[in-house]
Amino acid sequence: MITEKVSIASHGMTVPAERFQPNGNGNGGAIVVAHGSDGMKEPWAELIREYGTELAGKGFAVVIPDYFASTGTVPGMGVFAEIPAKLSLWQQAVADTVAYAAGLPGMDRPRVGLLGFSLGGHICLRLRGMAQAVVEFFGPELGGIGRVSPGAKQVQIHHGTADMLVGIAESKNIAAELEREGVAVDVFAYEGAGHGFAGADPNNATARRSAKGRTVEFFGEVLG
Repeated sequence: MITEKVSIASHGMTVPAERFQPNGNGNGGAIVVAHGSDGMKEPWAELIREYGTELAGKGFAVVIPDYFASTGTVPGMGVFAEIPAKLSLWQQAVADTVAYAAGLPGMDRPRVGLLGFSLGGHICLRLRGMAQAVVEFFGPELGGIGRVSPGAKQVQIHHGTADMLVGIAESKNIAAELEREGVAVDVFAYEGAGHGFAGADPNNATARRSAKGRTVEFFGEVLG
């Protein structure tokens, strides 16, 4: 696949992004990946880029925006204090990335997927009206995911039972809200895994491996 740095315009700002473009013509589908509050810092950057590589290997064009750049936000714990004022701008930056990805040469515009981690997962859920399929990892409710009609018809949620930052009850609440909209939702709970599925212990290692396999398979089935 081809990996390159690209720039996306969003409300007067320039958002840098990484694009994973499959060799050849690809399958006509695009997936936008939204990072969490730590941005593209390690170890999250490596994990997120692994998704980009695997999904591109399945024929998808994958774009990962640094949506914090749209507000000059520094990744890290300080992000949480900025959520009330800047969430809508970050959401717009991801939405602009979806429009960019869907407009790439060879893309079949209706075949768009969203993949988000933590805060990025919440943003992807709020943008579900722009996609046919959404996968989110341990995303917080943050006061709700908004009303969308029509929205994505299929959603996957991945969450660890030992998550001390975002309790798994939040994913269950999100799933119930989506089901009321008529969305088909699969919630995968990973025993003993924490937020980010970080760590070398067996529970988190299993969660990382299983969740990636399920995510790649899901997008392949729904959008491939």
